[in-house]
Amino acid sequence: MSNARSHFRMVAMVILGLGLPSACLSAQITAPKSTPKSATKPTPASAAKGTATKPAAEPAKTLVTPPPGPPRSWAAVTYVSGSTIYLEVGSKQGVKEGTIFTVVRAGQTIGELSASFVSSSRTACAVTRSSSAITVGDSVSYVPVVVEQVPTTLTAAGSRPVTRAGTRRSPVRGRVGLRYLTINQPGGSTLRQPSVDLRLDGAQIGGSSMGLAVDVRMQRTSVTGGSSSATSAPAGATRVYQAALIRQSSPTGTRLAMGRQFATVLSPIGIFDGVALDVNGSKWSGGGLVGTMPDGGSFAPSAATTEAGLWLQRHSAQGSASPWSATVGAIGSYNRGEIDREFAYLRGTLNTRVVSIYAAEEIDVNRGWKRQAEGSLATFTSTVLTAQVSMSRALSMSGGLDSRRSVRLYRDFVNPEIAFDDALRQGQWGEVSLRPSRHFRLSSDIRSSGGGSEGKSQAFTASASATQLTPLGLGLRARTTQYTGAITEGRLSSVAVEVAPGQAVRLSLNAGVRTSLMPSAGLPATRLTWAGGDLDVAVGRSLYVMLSTHRESGTGAASVQTYAAVTWRF
Repeated sequence: MSNARSHFRMVAMVILGLGLPSACLSAQITAPKSTPKSATKPTPASAAKGTATKPAAEPAKTLVTPPPGPPRSWAAVTYVSGSTIYLEVGSKQGVKEGTIFTVVRAGQTIGELSASFVSSSRTACAVTRSSSAITVGDSVSYVPVVVEQVPTTLTAAGSRPVTRAGTRRSPVRGRVGLRYLTINQPGGSTLRQPSVDLRLDGAQIGGSSMGLAVDVRMQRTSVTGGSSSATSAPAGATRVYQAALIRQSSPTGTRLAMGRQFATVLSPIGIFDGVALDVNGSKWSGGGLVGTMPDGGSFAPSAATTEAGLWLQRHSAQGSASPWSATVGAIGSYNRGEIDREFAYLRGTLNTRVVSIYAAEEIDVNRGWKRQAEGSLATFTSTVLTAQVSMSRALSMSGGLDSRRSVRLYRDFVNPEIAFDDALRQGQWGEVSLRPSRHFRLSSDIRSSGGGSEGKSQAFTASASATQLTPLGLGLRARTTQYTGAITEGRLSSVAVEVAPGQAVRLSLNAGVRTSLMPSAGLPATRLTWAGGDLDVAVGRSLYVMLSTHRESGTGAASVQTYAAVTWRF
């Protein structure tokens, strides 16, 4: 079952750069590289004692001009994993599932994203089209949902708002999802996992300034067949990830939230039970929060760990052609009254027509037992820096470094290619990208990594992609990576083909192979192969259907994973 477990899917909200206690780190090391789509979300936690560091139509490239219609908001890409793009905004900033983002780099449009999963302050997106690879630091613009709504009129004093067509618009939006996952090992065990999730977001309910945010997920897991030790009785789990009341009179005004929620600007905190206040201005914003961390096992409320934080941000005006921001924050975590972790949080973003920069840093302040353990007053525990420079319309260069100990993400799917890239995340990298035409892109990058599951290693990657080759939206992608390290060395290659005839249907097929050798151990080379396909269908504006299958073989075992989902949005 170990190999089948290594291909679980999960729909889990994960916060970038979140600290993990030693128990969680141990579980993460021994756990499979991927988890089921419907598996429960990992638990936000602070760094444990003694742990000083914290564990992320054809789109022709055009100059950005203010689009007609409602004013647009800006944000930045904070992490890229496989085909999933993560942004620094969420429902608090007017994002909903299905929101369309225009990706901008150095003043030029390079792609389009669609929001797949949305929390109060973070969004995971799927790429709907692109003329260049999307990377951390790219800018995105979008129309907040509060602006997109049809103008309303009042039929009488105190009456509920109605649209111009005369139909009432519900102040509560949400989704209901039904999902089913199976993982089968030929001749071995079979995992079955049905799940249900409910998401609600409400604003200005009953004409008041009150709103709500609810996110509840339920699943039932059973394992049958194989050895008696692999078979288990069905186990159910219900977890609440958001259950908060929100008071906010306007999308850009003061926001007060009470209950279980995600930290907004202070993302290292993650999920907490408590109170948060955000004050938003045209050039300055600030806020604070205080609360407790949910229990790591049951996700039930717990008073064992208390957390508090303050933040202040200076930013450009909304709609600026060169958006920028500078944030400073302070966070403290205390376990039963004793210091667990105290640190400063710094973040800056800049996006111009030529340069894009994203930087984030966490600096631990060592007091008490931590001063003795570290031997210094302060420790730089987490650094993320990416920079991109557009030399011309066709040539760009980028580079960066990442010392984060752990990056938590929404995980929809993990194959060996994604797991390999995640293992090489920590370290430094540089890339050169050439786009000879709007349909084709060539790139090469070199990466020096350390601290991940692959240990210290160096990797060189060459890739090529073609997009929107036919009216059916035919796209192709290929990459090959040669890597050497202290533990293993070898090569990974993959190919993918996609067709997207319109916005409603997308079909993609992918395959790859990885060969690995452990010279120091004198073992023979291993070969891992995989192939899969995904079909996404949007029926109208409310119904979304997904079917996915994936087969993996090698390393002495094989598994077949099938996932189906139906989501109704309202």
